[in-house]
Order: sequence, then structure tokens, then C-alpha cells
Amino acid sequence: MTRRSSVPAFFLLLGSLLASSAAPLAAQVGYPPAESPFEDLRGRQVITLSPGWILPGGDPAGVGPRSGMMYSARHELLLTGPLWLVSRVGYAPGLERTVKDPEAAPGLRIVGTDTDPLYLADVGLGFNLTGNKSWHRVAPRFNANLGVVSTLNGAYDVGGYRFGTKFVFSYGLGTRIVTGSKWELNTELTHMFWQMKYPDTYGGSGSATDESILGNGPLSPWKGNLVLSVGVSRYFFR
Repeated sequence: MTRRSSVPAFFLLLGSLLASSAAPLAAQVGYPPAESPFEDLRGRQVITLSPGWILPGGDPAGVGPRSGMMYSARHELLLTGPLWLVSRVGYAPGLERTVKDPEAAPGLRIVGTDTDPLYLADVGLGFNLTGNKSWHRVAPRFNANLGVVSTLNGAYDVGGYRFGTKFVFSYGLGTRIVTGSKWELNTELTHMFWQMKYPDTYGGSGSATDESILGNGPLSPWKGNLVLSVGVSRYFFR
């Protein structure tokens, strides 16, 4: 009887030892709250004001807007978890562009420059890559937007070209820098796309004797543009 009862007692003792040794290990999983690199993000709405720089991409005809300052204001509303509704307006006060006369000889086509302000309005979604938390007070994010971009100038130049109003879509990566207050910093790099519309007189046959601006290239190519901005954000409604 004694030998039989010692078997369950042995297993009870072994289980007790394993439980006592596992308890400290379980307590060490994760980080103590004071030492955790993660921090809950504040705010359910935010307004961000950002100066930035627009860098237009390839323009086959060379008549589109050039690089320059672009200022933007952005409003964001927390939808759920890491997902935000983002609306933005932007303004580039004076982007120069080249004016060309496609009917002139190649060496005489450039007839001057023009300056048009550029306006942007779009809406989209932003997604925090670290959830609704920051990591070491940094919260990277991805965003995608749809909207319009325009010079609000309906006049054609001497070559029959105008920028006009265009559909625009964009995507980008940004970083929210947490300061511990309602005021924070935001940086963002956006890749913005719109379609150029050149007049028919810019095109040609593409033959060896063709002296047109585009040759047999497309009259409506898509153009990518980079916008780099650094802004100050004010968060509301914790």
C-alpha cells in the first residue's frame, strides 16, 4: 500500500516543482509597462499643416509644372483600430513651366515660361503599420488617396496646351513622431500620379524626318510626381 501511494505523491511533487519553475518564466514574457517600447497613440482626430516640396517626374514634352514648394492641410478621423479616413488640400503657389510652339523649328520652339499655381484636393485611407501604438515613439503609416489636381486656368498657351484639371491618385509612406503631448510631428513621402494631355500638334509619325515634339510617343502619358513634406499635427479627443 505504501509503495502504491508513493507513485501519485511523486507526480504531485513533480507537478508542483514544474509549476513553481514556470511561474517566473511566465512573468518574464513581454516587457514591464515602464520599459515597453510600445505606447498607445493619442487622439481620434488630427489636423496637420505641412510645408513640402513637389518633384515632378518625367514629362515627355517638357511643358508640365516644375518643382517647387507645396503647402498642405490634412484632416484625419480614426475609423477603427489602425485605420484612418484622410482628407487633404494642397497649394503650390508658383510652379514654373516651359511654353513651346510646336509649329516652330526645333531650335526655336521654346517661346518663354509661364507660372501657374497648382491646387490639390483628395481623400483616402491611412493605415498605421504598428497598430494603434507607436514603437519607440515612432508610428510608421501607409496611405492611399484619390482626388483632383488643377491650375484653375482654362486658357491655352500659344502651342495649344493647358494643364487644366486632372484626376490624381497617390500612395505614400509617412511617420508620426510622438512627443507625449497633443502636438506631434509628421513626415510623409507621397508618390502622386496624373495624366498629361498634349495637343495633337505635339505628335508626329516618328520617322527619321519627323521634327515634332513627341514623335510617335503617346499624347496622354501618365506622370509620377514625388511630394516630400514635414508638418506639425494637433490631435483631439483622446
